[in-house]
Amino acid sequence: MLVLDGFPIATGFGLFLFGTGRPILAGIGIAALGFGLGLADTMKRLVLREPVVFADRSELFEVIRHPRFYLAFIGTGIMVAGGALILAVVLALAWAEPPLWAWTTGGTVVRLVIAATLGRLAFVLPSRLPLQPRLQSLYESWKPSRDPETDIARFGLLATVIMHATIARGERPARRAAAIARGLPSLPAGQGPIILWQAESFVDVGRLDPDLADRLPNLARLMDGARLRGRLSVPAWGANTIRTELAAVAGIGPDLLGLDRFNPYDAFARTALPSIATQARAAGYRTVCVHPYSRSFYARDTVMPCLGFDCFIGIEAFRGAELDGGYVTDMALARFVADLVAKEGPGLFVFAISIENHGPWDTMHDGRPPAVLPPAWAALSDAAQIGRWLRHIEATDAALSPLREAIERLGQGWLGFYGDHHPGLAGPFLAPGAADGRTDYFLWQAGGAPGETVDCAGEELPARWLSLMR
Repeated sequence: MLVLDGFPIATGFGLFLFGTGRPILAGIGIAALGFGLGLADTMKRLVLREPVVFADRSELFEVIRHPRFYLAFIGTGIMVAGGALILAVVLALAWAEPPLWAWTTGGTVVRLVIAATLGRLAFVLPSRLPLQPRLQSLYESWKPSRDPETDIARFGLLATVIMHATIARGERPARRAAAIARGLPSLPAGQGPIILWQAESFVDVGRLDPDLADRLPNLARLMDGARLRGRLSVPAWGANTIRTELAAVAGIGPDLLGLDRFNPYDAFARTALPSIATQARAAGYRTVCVHPYSRSFYARDTVMPCLGFDCFIGIEAFRGAELDGGYVTDMALARFVADLVAKEGPGLFVFAISIENHGPWDTMHDGRPPAVLPPAWAALSDAAQIGRWLRHIEATDAALSPLREAIERLGQGWLGFYGDHHPGLAGPFLAPGAADGRTDYFLWQAGGAPGETVDCAGEELPARWLSLMR
C-alpha cells in the first residue's frame, strides 16, 4: 500500500530527471507538485467539505479551458504572482544546476518527448485489459471503504486516488446497466409545456430567518399552489452542481453512481441514460436544455444528448444579454425560456440551468449594493458576501414570474424548480437547521389543485414528477 502511494512520486521524479538531467530540479519540481496537491486538498476540505478525489483530475482541464470559474476563487493576482515565482525558480535552478550528461537542445527535446510519452503510458496502461481487472481485484482485496476520507487516512491520498479510479472504471458498466434497467415512469402526452429550472446556490431564505419570510413572493405563491413541494436532499454543498443535476434529471443518485458520484459527467453519463427528457421525447415533446455559459463546461455538450435532449443552447444565444456578477442574469434566462415556450407551444420540454448566483460573492460582483440583511446576518464577518448572494436569490425569485406567465398563457403546463446546493458561505448556512444542506423544490401545474409537502432526495424527483402527471 505504501508502495502504491509512493509510486506516482517515484515515477514522476524519474521522468523529470530523465527529461532534464538535473536531480535537484527534479526533486524540487516533484515536491512543488506534492505541495500543490496538498494545498488543493486542504482548500477543498475547507470550502467544499470533502478531500481531493480521483474525479478531480478533470478539473485540471477545466481550469485551463474555463479559468474564470477557478481563478475568481483564488485571485488572479495570486495566481499570476505564484506562476511567475515558480517559473523564475525553475529557470534559476536549470541555469545553476549542471546536468548529469552533456546537454544539447536536440537531445533535451527528445528526452522530454520520451518522458512525456512514458508518463502518458503510465497513466493509461492500468486502465487497459488485462491489467484493469487484475489491479481492481488486488485493490478490492485490501477492502477499501470507498469513502475518500476513510481511505485516505488508511492508504494515503495518491494510493486512494489510484484505487478509486481503477475500481470505479471496473464497476461502471454494471452500474450503468442498473440505472438503465431501473428506468423511469412514462410521461403521458398532452401535459402542455414543461419547464424544469435548476437554481444556482438557491435556498428558501424564509426558513433560514423569519425576518426574510417576505423576500421571495413568487416562490411563496408557487410553493403554496404546487402539486408537490418540500425540501430536497442534494448530493453537493457549495459546488458540484452536476451531481444534483444528474439526480434531478435522470433520477440517478450516489447509490447508483458508486465512486462516479463525485463527477458523474466525467465518464458515467457519457452514454445514453433514461431521464425525464427521454420520457418527454418519447411522449412527442421537443427537449431543449439551456445553460447561459460555455456548452463544453463539464462536458455538458457531450452529456446532454446522452440524457435525451434534442438541443443544447449555451452562451452563444445570450450575446449582449444582461450580466450581473459576470454571469447572465436569471431574468434574461427566464425571458429566453418564456420566448421558447411562446414560439414552440405546448410540445416543449425545457431544462434551464441558471448561473447568476454562482460565487465567489466577494469578487464576482459589479459594484451593485448587496441586499439588506436582517440584524443577525448583518453582524457576520462575511455579511457583504451574504448580501450579494441574497440579492441574486431575490433576482431568481423575480425570474419565476415570466416562467409562470408563459405557461398560464397557454392554459396548461408544468413548472418544476429546485436549488442545486447551498452556497459556499458560512454564517446562516452552517447554523443549526441549515447544516443538513437541503435545498427546496416545487412541482407546479397550471390550474392544478395544491398538493402535499414531501421532503425527498434529488434522485427521487423525476419519478415523483412523472407519477404526478399520470
